[in-house]
Amino acid sequence: MNFLKQSIIARLGTAMFAISLMALISMISSVIVAESTQGDATGINLAGSLRMMSYRIIAEAQQHENQPSDKTLTRVLESIDEFDRRINDKVLTDVIPGDKDHRLYQIYQALASEWRNVLSPDLKTQLQTGPQGSTRNQKLFEDFVPRIDHMVRLLEESTESKIKLLSLVQGISLFMTVMIIFIALYDIKCNVIEPLGQLLQASKDASEGKLSARVYYQSDDELGLLGKTFNHMAEELSKIYADLENRVQQKTTLLRETNQRLQLLYNATRRFNRDEDICRRLMPVMKELEKTLPVGPVSVTLCDPNQHSSYRQITTQSLERPADCMQENCNDCLVPSLNNQPHHSANFPIQTREAYFGELTIAYPPSAPPNEEQTTLIKTLVGNLGTVLSLELKASQEQHMSLMEERAVIARELHDSLAQSLSYLKMQVGRLQILRKKHQSEQQIDDVVNELKEGLNNAYRQLRELLTTFRLTLDQPGLKPALESTIKEFSERLNFEIRLTYDLLPHTLTANQEIHVLQLVREALANVVKHSQASETTVRIVQKNGYQIEVCVEDNGVGLPEDQNPAGHYGMVIMQDRSATLNGEFKVENRKPGGTRVQLNFTAKHN
Repeated sequence: MNFLKQSIIARLGTAMFAISLMALISMISSVIVAESTQGDATGINLAGSLRMMSYRIIAEAQQHENQPSDKTLTRVLESIDEFDRRINDKVLTDVIPGDKDHRLYQIYQALASEWRNVLSPDLKTQLQTGPQGSTRNQKLFEDFVPRIDHMVRLLEESTESKIKLLSLVQGISLFMTVMIIFIALYDIKCNVIEPLGQLLQASKDASEGKLSARVYYQSDDELGLLGKTFNHMAEELSKIYADLENRVQQKTTLLRETNQRLQLLYNATRRFNRDEDICRRLMPVMKELEKTLPVGPVSVTLCDPNQHSSYRQITTQSLERPADCMQENCNDCLVPSLNNQPHHSANFPIQTREAYFGELTIAYPPSAPPNEEQTTLIKTLVGNLGTVLSLELKASQEQHMSLMEERAVIARELHDSLAQSLSYLKMQVGRLQILRKKHQSEQQIDDVVNELKEGLNNAYRQLRELLTTFRLTLDQPGLKPALESTIKEFSERLNFEIRLTYDLLPHTLTANQEIHVLQLVREALANVVKHSQASETTVRIVQKNGYQIEVCVEDNGVGLPEDQNPAGHYGMVIMQDRSATLNGEFKVENRKPGGTRVQLNFTAKHN
């Protein structure tokens, strides 16, 4: 029976089989009893009718004796034949047991034999001979009828015993079925419902993260195996979960450190690009580096990139204020006392490919040197600082070069315009002095004075144009609004509308290119005002073949004299210099049928 202990399905199957077997036994017994009692009622009725027929035969025989006739005789003979037929009827013989030792069989055979051998012949003889034996036959029938009653009772008792047997079998089957159901329900309660409840509760606890939940049901069946498997799984999950928690904690720590480093780099980038003293920019970053990494103190030595000589020392831990400190209210670098514990130091050069700006020095305990990631962080930080210092150096150099270039342009424009006018005025003043010494006529002196006035007016006009050029700015984003303002200004001076054709994509030119193009257009329009005597002027700025830019200023004026070199004309040198700055091709020529064309072609340096 070990298989019943090892399988709930086997136990439940056995219980269902036993219940089905009890039901089958009950049904089979019912069928058997029903088959065995089939015809018993008819047989009992038929046996009971024999008693009635006995009384009937006696009554009819007495009536025939009292009033003999063929009719009464026939009636008595018919009753005798009917009795004979009924006592030998197959319905009755079928309900009589076939066992010769059975009492009911013996009684029936005795009754049938007595009727066949004694009563029936005597009655027939009496009817034929006369009433001599009527008293004797009547006495025989009186003894015969109780025996028939006794047979009927025996038949009834036989049928009742069969029914009682059926009831007993069905009662036993019902009792066994109830017992089997009770045992099955008890087994289900103890070995199915309770283990399932434990498994369900343990599953709920496990789903809520309580991996300490266990199933305490112990058995060799399926649920016992499932409980053992669940307990093993819970133990494995507990181990895995603990391992995952450790790994998550490690990853969280690593991410936190990485986030601190990224935050340090972000803050450093913001600090490095501020427009303030280098110490104010570096000190917060150096202190944050000490907090992020187990290092300190941190110091930076700055060097002149041209001479490689140090000019400033910045440290996070100093007992005294540095001599070059300009911030009297700043105490970021001051500490009450220095940590005299032994430490090692590492130097990281602050440099780029173009220049060397100094080095960053960090101190660290001998037992905790910076690892590879920390070293990479410091190198990245130092690289960013070097890049910022390099950009500042380049910006300073570019600003210096731009200033020098602008001063050269101003000097050249003053020389080519206002200086020449002043030289001319100086010559006229000398001429006036000579005329006065020679006491020339008033007419000649007035002519010289008029020329001086005209020269002064020209010089004043040139000075205003130069001031306008030097003050030129792009107040609105883009070149087009500045060009429209310039066109409006010179249209008022020329007393006619200057046509503008502008076809550039947005952000095609840099701010420096836009300034040079605008100043070249102004220079060309100023020449139109001074020399062209034109009635029509057009300005065209178009984009061709990608980033090829064409700037053209045309008029229908008198044009350039054929015997005069345009390069020597006022403002030509300035426009040529601006063209060279843009790496463009510049030309000034007479156009057909008349007028002048100033044209510049260059390639835009698109950002």
